[in-house]
Amino acid sequence: MTSNGEYTVSETARAAGISRQAYYKWLNRRLSLREQQEREVLEEIKRIEKRHQDSVGYDKMVRLLNKKAD
Repeated sequence: MTSNGEYTVSETARAAGISRQAYYKWLNRRLSLREQQEREVLEEIKRIEKRHQDSVGYDKMVRLLNKKAD
């Protein structure tokens, strides 16, 4: 355990019964999924901007994105 009360990667991996390498592989995969989701949101923003001729403000964009998610 570190001085601020957090567990190290080695301790966490050992408790989970996996190697540190497996932990980092899992972590990288999760980051990749997040990056993929962010790209999808960005593409939707670009489609909305194009459809509304680049005249969408922040509030309207949020409403349109939330409407799309429903």
